[in-house]
Amino acid sequence: MTALTRVPAFQVGRARRGLENVDVRQLLAITRKWIPLLVAGMVAAAVVGFGISSLQAKTFESRTTLIVGQSLSSSSPDYTGLLASEQLATTYASIAATRSQLQGVIAQLNLATTPDELSRRVDASAVSGSSLITITVQDSIPDRAAAIANALADALIKEMSPSAGLAKDFHTSVTDTLTATQDQISSTNERVQELLSTASRTAAQDAELATLQAQLVTLRSAYVSLLGLATSTGATNTVAVVDPAVAAADPIGPRTLLNTLVAAILGLLAAAGIAAIAEVRNDRVGEIEQIEREARAPLLSSIGLLKLPGDWGAYPLVTVIAPRSGAAEAYSRLRANLEFASVDHPMHSLLVASAQPSEGKTLTAANTAAAWAQTGRRVLLVDGDLRMPSVHTVFGTRNDHGLTTALVAESVPLDRLIAETGQPNLWVLPSGPLPPNPAELLASRRMRALLETLRSLYDLVVIDSSPLSAVADAAIVGALVGATVLVVDSERGKRRSLIRARDQLALAGANVIGVVVNRAPGGRGLDEPGPYGGYLRRATQPAAVSPAGRAQAPTSDPTPAWATPQAGESAATSQSGQSG
Repeated sequence: MTALTRVPAFQVGRARRGLENVDVRQLLAITRKWIPLLVAGMVAAAVVGFGISSLQAKTFESRTTLIVGQSLSSSSPDYTGLLASEQLATTYASIAATRSQLQGVIAQLNLATTPDELSRRVDASAVSGSSLITITVQDSIPDRAAAIANALADALIKEMSPSAGLAKDFHTSVTDTLTATQDQISSTNERVQELLSTASRTAAQDAELATLQAQLVTLRSAYVSLLGLATSTGATNTVAVVDPAVAAADPIGPRTLLNTLVAAILGLLAAAGIAAIAEVRNDRVGEIEQIEREARAPLLSSIGLLKLPGDWGAYPLVTVIAPRSGAAEAYSRLRANLEFASVDHPMHSLLVASAQPSEGKTLTAANTAAAWAQTGRRVLLVDGDLRMPSVHTVFGTRNDHGLTTALVAESVPLDRLIAETGQPNLWVLPSGPLPPNPAELLASRRMRALLETLRSLYDLVVIDSSPLSAVADAAIVGALVGATVLVVDSERGKRRSLIRARDQLALAGANVIGVVVNRAPGGRGLDEPGPYGGYLRRATQPAAVSPAGRAQAPTSDPTPAWATPQAGESAATSQSGQSG
């Protein structure tokens, strides 16, 4: 039974922190990328919000407070009456802003509006837990807002208390009578006290005293009755104004600062949404850090954009033609990093693959092979792209025989298929005629045996391959070689294609030791000198294949029968190619 290895807790914590740091760095990188859009969206929305708020008319608010019942004027309020007043307040509040009430106020104040428009500016509500009603009116003119609020309060009083005017007159009359009675009681009481203080009264004075005392009793009885009428609580359905509306000094709207801040936040959110959608839909591989994360492999080297002179051809070996250029230094760094990556297990075969066509894998393979050859090691560059080969075009060799010939015609010696390049220690094995079954040939036992033979003859075998997004050829070869390098174009590469290529190589068991980024921002290009200065100098002997160095055609034609162009097919198919 297999024992499970327990991972120390500190290693798990370190891994988790690493993942969290990657996520934060990725988020920060995306944020930096979209900062101009975020700022522009926020500023534009803030300007629009400020402009709209500035153009809006000012709004003033006035409020009238009413009370239902006479609880404030009663010395001993009745609980039942208070409860009834609270319930009535809710009902009266819903009536205060009805269409009929508003229509009456419009006619009374001669307003140029309609009940529907006025209702949007009026709010009547009952104060919870009390018998109070508040009528709030908003208007562009403060005096008009106060007038409307007071008019609605008066209309509600007349509607709900039709006898309020008569009750007021009656109360005034009772109060006046009560005052007169009190004055009469005072004067009568003074006369009674004066008569009582007289030592010797006449008969007439005694009669007057008796009359005044009887009158005083009558006046006091009348006063008590009038006092009861004056302090009566009245009905619980009466409505009275507690606090009339007044014209407001300061407007309540528009809130320009608040509207501007809200608009800025909404603009920022909208810009963030656009950026998020763009990121989701964007399939570019992005920056080097993102390429490393998607490929799950370290960066071995980055090469900038190569601006080639017109007479250098489409596939230049910059490591030979311009050895002092930044691009040549980048390929030298690639070679050095490959040596570091294989220090424990020496590397004898290397596959150069890419996810998509035209990402520069062929040039990377050729320049890498040339950089290794410049160290004095014997290097063979094999064109394993049996779909659209192009290594023969880089070195100017023939492609009528090559790898496919070695796989099919075992009787043909390898030295008749391998061509010299004119560069010391560097040889090329072209693809040969294009077969109808490339994947089957590359997965055959003959291919394994051929690789073993080539590894014994050369210090390093570098293999170019077909793009992984198109066919599975590179994944098949990746399982046969010691190491694989994934080439990614930072401008043309697609993230989904890179992920699929990574997964294909992983399923095949390929040992992906790193990535090479072409057209990398900040990468060393052709016109950039190396780290120790110098200048761009073209070599006096550019990479080329001398006629004497080319492999001669074998005595018997090694080309298989299936490689012969059929009727209707172009014979140039086997000779054409493009840079991977």
